[in-house]
Amino acid sequence: MTRQGNVKVPNGQGLSACRQHWHASYLVLRSRLRSPSAIGFDKKLHEEFILQPILSLLVGFLGFTGRSNIRCFRACTLIDAALPGKVFYPGTKTYAEDIAHFQASAEQNSTSAVNPSSVEDLSAVVESEAADMPPIRDLARRRAAGRSDINGKLHLRAGCKWHEIYASLEPYNVTVAGGRVPGVGVGLILGGGYSWIADQYGLGIDNVVSFDLVLPNGTFVTVSDANHPEILFGLKGGLNNFGIISRVTMYARPLGAVWGGMITYAPSDEISQALADFSLYNTDRKAQIVADYVQTGVDQAAWLIVMFYDGGFQPAVYQPFLDIPALASNVGVQNPGFFEYDTDCKPFIGAFDFETPSAYPHSQNRHVTPANPLITFANLADAEYFHDLLWKMSNTIQASAVSQGQSRWDDIHHPNLALDDPPKELLFGSNITRLKQIKHS
Repeated sequence: MTRQGNVKVPNGQGLSACRQHWHASYLVLRSRLRSPSAIGFDKKLHEEFILQPILSLLVGFLGFTGRSNIRCFRACTLIDAALPGKVFYPGTKTYAEDIAHFQASAEQNSTSAVNPSSVEDLSAVVESEAADMPPIRDLARRRAAGRSDINGKLHLRAGCKWHEIYASLEPYNVTVAGGRVPGVGVGLILGGGYSWIADQYGLGIDNVVSFDLVLPNGTFVTVSDANHPEILFGLKGGLNNFGIISRVTMYARPLGAVWGGMITYAPSDEISQALADFSLYNTDRKAQIVADYVQTGVDQAAWLIVMFYDGGFQPAVYQPFLDIPALASNVGVQNPGFFEYDTDCKPFIGAFDFETPSAYPHSQNRHVTPANPLITFANLADAEYFHDLLWKMSNTIQASAVSQGQSRWDDIHHPNLALDDPPKELLFGSNITRLKQIKHS
């Protein structure tokens, strides 16, 4: 069983705690990988060691199962009547495939799985439901990525997974500002979206041209800067309370061979200093580092450092790390598809510099970048204990950063990584009023 959260680590500018947010509209479009070196902790083991002031603790992620009720079943019945043969329930092979996840306990289970095959099907789903019924939909079978050579744009269906998209684009030496973890889908865009090229082109939401959307009344629209701009604003980082997205159009970005890989280190002052120096002083937007501090026992820990450079050569910026003796390393020139990791400490330097109007405030004047405390545990009965621990861990780390002038308590949380029930002001800031107006317009 696992819980995860998020602490935002700045480049000397801001840090704030975020935790996992449950949201049905894209629940089935996202997933996480667990580091193979992470093991399950139990409550007793945790009480035997003292938490260290670390940026990221990999230790997983608790899901809730069996959240079905009469309203959900009624909604599914109505959809089944509108789309015969396209609604699947527990006990069927298709349902099992649609809700499959790397860890069975990690997400809520849907009452049913709906497999729409067209925009008309999506409209039928919406029109069949009463306004007060909670929809949970699976668009995982709507997988197709199209390329448009006009103005360098790509069309991505809502069921696409990022690793599938990257594989299809690799022969053309282009990419998109999408996710970095295998299994995560296009729904990542609805919560912001960090990528390996964020410092060069901004967050995923800053690379969106348009969304194809079925509104709550069943109407199909394409929203863009020129058409329904207020809905576009709400979709970009607003976690989607405005309809069902069938397709996303994004800008294509050039990407050829890259240099990098993962290096494993024993904890040391040298590694801590190298990470701090990179976070504070790196100015090369093509260079990325993601650092996982993994603690797997009372006296067992390691740093997993993932390096990514947009260029087919070894840059000098990584030399301080390469000079430190490592436990293991696979760095070198790689294909872009190699870089799909579960990542936690992300010292971006300019991801907010390409800010576009969106529900998620990410001002160029205050860069705040995320990191995830991630706790894996063995016994479901310990869920509440570790849930509380995750809050305490995040708050302790942030309090330390605040005391050093590296953070503020009002720093905005990243929506994709926020735990349950954060204050809405810490997700959307002053945009809350505008989002309410959009939703009710």
